[in-house]
Amino acid sequence: MKDDPLRLQLLKELRELRRGEGALIPERIATCEALVRVVGMGSVEQAHSTLYEMFTRYGVDPEGDVRAYLETSGVGVEGGSLNQRLDAYAAAHHVDQRTGLRRSDRGAAKLATLFRDEELFFRPWGHLTMYQFGKRVLCTITLNISPQSEYRPPTVWVNDELIEDLDFTFGEPSARTGYVHAVEHIDGFELDRDAPWLFKIDVEWRMGVWPQWVLASQLADVRLAAKIQTQRNYMTEATISWGAWPGGEMPRDDPFRSFPR
Repeated sequence: MKDDPLRLQLLKELRELRRGEGALIPERIATCEALVRVVGMGSVEQAHSTLYEMFTRYGVDPEGDVRAYLETSGVGVEGGSLNQRLDAYAAAHHVDQRTGLRRSDRGAAKLATLFRDEELFFRPWGHLTMYQFGKRVLCTITLNISPQSEYRPPTVWVNDELIEDLDFTFGEPSARTGYVHAVEHIDGFELDRDAPWLFKIDVEWRMGVWPQWVLASQLADVRLAAKIQTQRNYMTEATISWGAWPGGEMPRDDPFRSFPR
């Protein structure tokens, strides 16, 4: 249903945001509860960054509606009030103020729908896969981003050791998602019985918008468990550790198991 409560709340807050004074800074977004919750995942700064990401992604067309909304809200257009920004928009795009307002209204409606339906999909997406067989662990990191996003390479540590010379090379956009993706394989590490965790990999990926992370694991030894944790400082940590068994303690001295041949 098009006009559900979440979309209406997002549209209401986007219109209120447009009426604010001055440039579009995080403080203006702080009172927008739905935008902060849905778009910023609880962070005012991330909601602000996501709006600027929308300008990068949808602002290519100088007459575009989303661009009109963001400019009349204070992105790249000066003016202490909405009327002043509409005047500046009209002068920059050689239209009258009413045309700018109509475009801006349509842009607010489009953003409200995008934020309701795609809040997880326009973000960068990382896929971390861990394979365990015997003592050996192999990790695969896949990055997925919009071709319009400003890319910043991730930093990776394994067992607190910095991994040098990673080269994430992106291919052509996917026909299904429109995203480009790059893959790196990290090999040559073993489970460590003496560590607090048997294996740990940390990825710091400081994109303009928080990445979403998904963990997949294939562990040959049923005594082991994999876990992923993401933080608001752009850090993601995945670990392999001893699991739990309701029937009691599992033997930990036996060799780590592998897949059958």
